[in-house]
Amino acid sequence: MQDILYLHASSNSPTSKVLAMRIIEKGEISDGPENPDNWPYQTVLEAIRDGWSVIKFPELALSMDESRTYGLGFEFILERKEVYR
Repeated sequence: MQDILYLHASSNSPTSKVLAMRIIEKGEISDGPENPDNWPYQTVLEAIRDGWSVIKFPELALSMDESRTYGLGFEFILERKEVYR
């Protein structure tokens, strides 16, 4: 089974602060705890260190025009493949 983690960060750096998250784990969707201090990861790098692999980096072309807003932060998509019994 594949788990997916969406992390919206404050910049395109893996060490920048996570602003929002959504996780699909064991077939269940969650936005994580209500309090951001209790999210499982505060940076993308923390997720990578915990075994997640980045499968999509932020679209930097979307951030080139400062006069427009294209969404919340810089989106990283990560995956983790696990065998569930």
